Amino acid sequence: MPQQDQAAAPVVTEGGAVEFRGMIATKDGVLFGLYDRTRNVGAWVREKDKSAEFQVQSYDASADLVTVDYQGRKFTLPLSTSRIATAAASPVPVARPAVQSGSSAPVAVNAAPADAARLESVAAEVRRRRALRQAAATGAPAPAAPAAGAGR
Repeated sequence: MPQQDQAAAPVVTEGGAVEFRGMIATKDGVLFGLYDRTRNVGAWVREKDKSAEFQVQSYDASADLVTVDYQGRKFTLPLSTSRIATAAASPVPVARPAVQSGSSAPVAVNAAPADAARLESVAAEVRRRRALRQAAATGAPAPAAPAAGAGR
């Protein structure tokens, strides 16, 4: 027959409105991270702090359980586990250089037809400015400017 003075095992409150999300030891003592999922309110509180909205009554380190009084109700909460799930991998197109560095050949890009003309004009402007820089660095005369409206 069990002894009458033995404490019953605490009833763990899982999946309820209140979560025990973590704890941290500071120079002033241990703080417990508690969160109310219905109100989206959380707090870090000390054990036996009567001024806090969440009042931590006790902590069982061996089972990672905290007993909390919150809004007149008593909860025995386990330390929450992370719920991070891996997303399914989706193929991402990667633009690979078709030519070696230093060449001015265009790179294949998956662009919509409407963007193709705009991208070509940007590439032409880049080539023009690169030629101007190279000409200025070598002291050669600058290349002729494109015809008005060309490349734009």
